Amino acid sequence: MLKKNLLIFPIRSFIHFLVMVPWLSFGIIIGLFNNEAGVNIIFSWVRFFLRMYGIDICVQNDNDSTKHLAGCVFTLLGQNSLLDGPVGICAIPKPCRGIVNLEYAIIPFFGWAMWVFCWVIIRQWPSQAKKTLAKAKAFLQNDGNLWMSIEGKRSKNGSLSQFKKGPVVMAINAQAKIVPVIISGTKECLGYGKWRIQSGRVVVRLLEAIHTNGMKYEDRDVLVNQLFAIAEREVVGRSSERA
Repeated sequence: MLKKNLLIFPIRSFIHFLVMVPWLSFGIIIGLFNNEAGVNIIFSWVRFFLRMYGIDICVQNDNDSTKHLAGCVFTLLGQNSLLDGPVGICAIPKPCRGIVNLEYAIIPFFGWAMWVFCWVIIRQWPSQAKKTLAKAKAFLQNDGNLWMSIEGKRSKNGSLSQFKKGPVVMAINAQAKIVPVIISGTKECLGYGKWRIQSGRVVVRLLEAIHTNGMKYEDRDVLVNQLFAIAEREVVGRSSERA
């Protein structure tokens, strides 16, 4: 059994890299002519990637199940694994897009696909960030969903990093709802500093949406503090209880 398990990962990795380059390249090329078609191809690869490594995703929605979540900023609280992005983007309602930094987008093939799949913010170019904000606002107001991490980096030990204001500003700018997201199980599948992906069950919990109707840019710190308090309760607090 041990020998079989040792062989599974290299076989999966070989298949992964064998299909990744042509699959993502095709999606990137198609995306240059038809963005939505290119996005669908990239999505199909992400779903294939997760299934191939045996990542079973379970979505728990704390919101009214009779109402479709649309025009929301899905905000990840507590980032622990490189798998959080692919898992989260597959779990939220479509159509959706992500927001990533330039550093992530220049990774060969997978990062390049982000230029089709996500919107890229270049930190050193404020004008480019404003264009991204304008595109995000229009997308949200047309019932599209955005996926963002409020920390912007993974945690080494499960502790929370300083929260960024980007997701909150995006939501206020479009008067969109913020859906806090908690992901558990990805750390066990691919923890910080690990390179070998383990099969496992991942739970994506969509917490109750926070409305931003009537809020202004000046209210951003209040919302950030509210999200941090939720993260302390739902991420740090529950981790302490399990320990």
